[in-house]
Amino acid sequence: MSHIIGVVGSRSLPPSFSPLVSRVVSALLGRGYRVASGGALGADSFALSALLQQGAAPRGVVFSPWVSSSGFPASVRPQVAQLVAQGGQVIQGTAVPGGCRSQVVSALLGRNRRLVQSASGLVAFLHGSSRGSLFTVRQAVARGIPVVVFLCGAGASFPPDLVSRCLIINKEVI
Repeated sequence: MSHIIGVVGSRSLPPSFSPLVSRVVSALLGRGYRVASGGALGADSFALSALLQQGAAPRGVVFSPWVSSSGFPASVRPQVAQLVAQGGQVIQGTAVPGGCRSQVVSALLGRNRRLVQSASGLVAFLHGSSRGSLFTVRQAVARGIPVVVFLCGAGASFPPDLVSRCLIINKEVI
């Protein structure tokens, strides 16, 4: 799965950032990349919407923590179904919807690792506290792939040890 760029970020990313995510997805598609997300709310959902709106579902990949689509947030399930119906791909995980918290957390982190292992770059949209997204950024940095981070407000901050290893764009206000 070469030439995939992961587009990930905070579940709390406000809808006002959806156009920015869409522009990034459009730019990546224009450069011939496939786009991967994790199928969560916020940035992931905005990336899925952009793929669908731009008629690029076949170039989309969702790395799921779940063994079935019923694990996705209810508002994301239709997007995932549409992506698949239009030729996109979902790579299933190991979590059973309604499973114990430790298994779900393990599957979420595993999803993030699989996405990074398949990607040749990562774009992250951070809003507020984004532990899962920062975990994914750390995985990408450790793997040595390019990382672009958008700081999108609500106290989003970036660990000092990663600053020199990523391109950071402050988008507190659009």
